[in-house]
Amino acid sequence: MTIVFFEIAYITGGTAVHTLNGVSSLMKKGDYFIVDYGSCHSYTNSRDFSLINCLFLPQMIDESLNGCECFEQLIQNCLIRYYRQYRGHTPENRILSDTNQTIFSIIQKMCAEYSTKQTGYQELLRGYLLEILILSIRQMIQCDLSCTQTPQTQNSAVAQAILYLQKHYAQKSLLSRFCAENHYSLQYISTRFYKETGMGAVEYLQKIRIEKACELLSGTDLSIQEVARLVAYHDATSCYHSLRNRMHPATREYRKMSTLPC
Repeated sequence: MTIVFFEIAYITGGTAVHTLNGVSSLMKKGDYFIVDYGSCHSYTNSRDFSLINCLFLPQMIDESLNGCECFEQLIQNCLIRYYRQYRGHTPENRILSDTNQTIFSIIQKMCAEYSTKQTGYQELLRGYLLEILILSIRQMIQCDLSCTQTPQTQNSAVAQAILYLQKHYAQKSLLSRFCAENHYSLQYISTRFYKETGMGAVEYLQKIRIEKACELLSGTDLSIQEVARLVAYHDATSCYHSLRNRMHPATREYRKMSTLPC
């Protein structure tokens, strides 16, 4: 019998490049994510990296979830009212940010309860776990709403396309794939995208990739070749020239600038 664990990973210090299901992002203190069953993830290029891992069985939340093999199914069963209202805003396999350390405070309480195992600790753990899930769903909803509003757009298809590009920027042939999956013509989306945002979809995607490349350059020791690969640039040369054109300083200078104290 296969035992199914879900995982919450919370970064407590340092930085590392985290690759989840083929998509890489720079992780730093205060970031956390929930790993769905069957997902593959790894860390590379770490700097003083530390984290807390919380592994839990679905039946920890409710006995009826024994055998649940999908995080969305877990949410659908234990938080059905939120699932029905905000379907699609589930937090698994997405990087979340604990800006006010609320999640970290809850995790510390969980660690304390688990270490002492006093009467009722399992119910408290269950409550804390549900609190993390609800706060994470709330963050996803707020994040997705802000994404659809920046840049401003009145067209739902363009809003969908923006979210898709932001989420899958590290993959190739994105716009064609989006159109195929959502049954839009490429010409329609391209035309509407420019009218709504003032820039082409390819230009918008390049902007996202450059921002991610800058994030990786400032937070890791990765070479420009490795950064280019992680953000799905065709080659290191084109990535380098795009960085120079948008950010002006050379890669080495940009790294120095980003490490200067504020």
